[in-house]
Amino acid sequence: MGYLRKLFDNLVVRKTRKKPTVSFSSAEAEYKSLTDLRSELIWFKQFFKEINIYEENKAIIVHEDNQGCIDTANRNCNTNTRRMKNIYIQLHFIQEMIEDKKKKLLYTPSANMLAYFLTEPVCCPALQMAMQSLRLLMNKDGGGVKGKISQSMSQ
Repeated sequence: MGYLRKLFDNLVVRKTRKKPTVSFSSAEAEYKSLTDLRSELIWFKQFFKEINIYEENKAIIVHEDNQGCIDTANRNCNTNTRRMKNIYIQLHFIQEMIEDKKKKLLYTPSANMLAYFLTEPVCCPALQMAMQSLRLLMNKDGGGVKGKISQSMSQ
């Protein structure tokens, strides 16, 4: 499980960890991760209200690379299957947030997911792209952190 949270195009939260439970499918695993993310999103909503940058009618966009997870959250599939019964409560909480327009799931291919490198091995160019997108590289001319990543990846 892994996710990133950005505020004004700057990384403010990142999390990656091994899930303590076994999932029957990738859609179920992604859905469990999505329910873990919900508490983080609720906290951010409250934080945004406190610093007066929260927009009441604007949904929080969550990028997801698993179509089965998105279909489940949007009620576009059968949730009475053996594999989905064990996440019944989590399922309805996420579905209610989507129906109330508090959250919007947006499909993003795995190759374009910024958090992909947190849970999967990636090649050097993909890692560099993610690091640049998160503003974790010092410069673009090969020096600083970027040069160190290239050198360590090629060894």
